[in-house]
Amino acid sequence: MQKLWRKLTPWLDRKPTKVKFITRFIAYVIDWAIGGIIAGFPAVFIYAAVTKRSDMFSDLYVFPALDFPIYWSFIAGIFCVLVALVYYVYIPYKKYPGQTLGKKWMKIKIMRLDGQPLDLKTLFIRQILGLMLLEGVSMVATNYIRQMLTLATGFYLDYYLLAFGSFITVISCILVFNTPSARAIHDYMAKTRVALEDEEYHITEKKKKSKSKLKNQHK
Repeated sequence: MQKLWRKLTPWLDRKPTKVKFITRFIAYVIDWAIGGIIAGFPAVFIYAAVTKRSDMFSDLYVFPALDFPIYWSFIAGIFCVLVALVYYVYIPYKKYPGQTLGKKWMKIKIMRLDGQPLDLKTLFIRQILGLMLLEGVSMVATNYIRQMLTLATGFYLDYYLLAFGSFITVISCILVFNTPSARAIHDYMAKTRVALEDEEYHITEKKKKSKSKLKNQHK
């Protein structure tokens, strides 16, 4: 059975990872919670300012439901997505290279397979195309994207996009939990993996040593 599975999935990365599943899961939960709170704050603020109500903000559909112009839904949604991009792209690019807050606290980080520093293109593919758009339940900000698409088209895309995103997310979870490399779909898309915090340091040191050896040979 295992031989058949290997033949059917030659594309799977089978290089073992040092990161435990529970470590990555806790990091994900932290990011989902913090990222969700941060991403949702603009909508809560705009809702309170526009409606003058003190009840809890629910979703972007609430503005037209209360007879407010629909553009408030889009303004709130766009700000929420922009704030989410700061957390999921800017922080791991500039503030803590390869790390969101969840990954930093759990001492793991995102790495490119070639060992090079993360660039914006890689983060865009992994965090936005993979996590935010394809895996629809991975980020709270994705809820606002689905709601804006539903409001823009007048067709209830929210349900179908959520179902599709949930299916893709389940597959990613299976890959992370059930394969040696623990690479999710967004990792395959961006050619990345999640490694221990100090793992990149060792790779860099090996590269420095190999470069110094080459220089000494040429001297």
